[in-house]
Amino acid sequence: MDNKRITVMAVGGAGCRIIREFAGSFESSGFHLLAVDSDVNSLAGSRVGEEHWIQAGRLLRSGRGCGGDMIAGQQALANERKQLHSVLSDTDVLIVVAGLGGGLATGGLPVVLGVAAKLHITTAVLVTLPFSMEGFRRRQLAEEKIKNDILPIADAVIALPNDLLFSTLDGETAIADAFLLSDKEMARTLRAVASILGGGNLFNADFASFTGVLKRRHSLCSLGTALVDDGADASSRAMEKLLASPLLGGPESLDNADAVAFSLLGGPELALGNARAVLDLCARQCDPVLEKVILTGAATSEEFAGKIQLTALAVRYLERPAAASASVPGRHTSVGHKMHEYSNEPGTQMDLPNLIVEDKGIMENTTPVVISGEDLDVPAFKRRGIVVDCGK
Repeated sequence: MDNKRITVMAVGGAGCRIIREFAGSFESSGFHLLAVDSDVNSLAGSRVGEEHWIQAGRLLRSGRGCGGDMIAGQQALANERKQLHSVLSDTDVLIVVAGLGGGLATGGLPVVLGVAAKLHITTAVLVTLPFSMEGFRRRQLAEEKIKNDILPIADAVIALPNDLLFSTLDGETAIADAFLLSDKEMARTLRAVASILGGGNLFNADFASFTGVLKRRHSLCSLGTALVDDGADASSRAMEKLLASPLLGGPESLDNADAVAFSLLGGPELALGNARAVLDLCARQCDPVLEKVILTGAATSEEFAGKIQLTALAVRYLERPAAASASVPGRHTSVGHKMHEYSNEPGTQMDLPNLIVEDKGIMENTTPVVISGEDLDVPAFKRRGIVVDCGK
């Protein structure tokens, strides 16, 4: 670990279940753990010490959950701004883990992130999106919350759809078991992300690299982790296990991604050459014909003695900015109709707009601008009778 104070905060019922799995692992040492919920039973089951609880809406909810009510969740956490400010005042990096689509986390995450922003804390948000079987409305709420309220504030957002689990679960799997597996996989993901943010000492794909890929971009992520014993064929065994990781979504996720980050963690005996060999194998899993950002990093720790942990984060952007509008803004007519945007791409034939004479509006009865007998308010192609072939 470096000298940064990293806080891992669980928000809501799903967050508390995930941090319960994380709190019992050796990777959690060195991190400050917090559990936030309005449901005291959920807090008690988080395995986080009571002194590190934040009971949201203590007076409003009386120890009960928010019942999936997003507004109630927002109100509950809004009442705890002062306590949030106090417990986060000495934090440098905040990792928030939650499940979206319900009440407290969906409504309250922007409150937490707003407090962190005022304290100039670097924030990473790790959330799950609801199973399809939970209903369209829950998934829609989660998507809207990420796009409208979380992305504008957080430095990095990793959203993992629970439906990825269906690629590996048997159809006869009980619903309770599916949720439990989701919590366990998210805990492994949290351990991997927390270890990455702890810093690298061989070569580094640090938090700045991740925020450069994820910041302010609406994306879906898939993440695979593999922990194997070091030794013969450790790299191939780790890769095989990584590609089968339930939340990765299969090997094709690496090819379909716009950016992929690989991180390798090992014991003190991990040599630089071995680390490079493993990460070279990772890079070869991505089709070189498909251009994408590939980040790699490796670190060692006493906690990983005799083991290696390989992590892959695949990022697929849901919205792509128009290349033309990024460099040359689209022109607008006097009545606000946006005309075709120009492209600077070499070899690109631009589409000619439909050339029409717009209504002058309130300027219709003003004195025309006439020079050398020509009314300059009338377009040149119209004045001179030029017929424009738009190629239609």
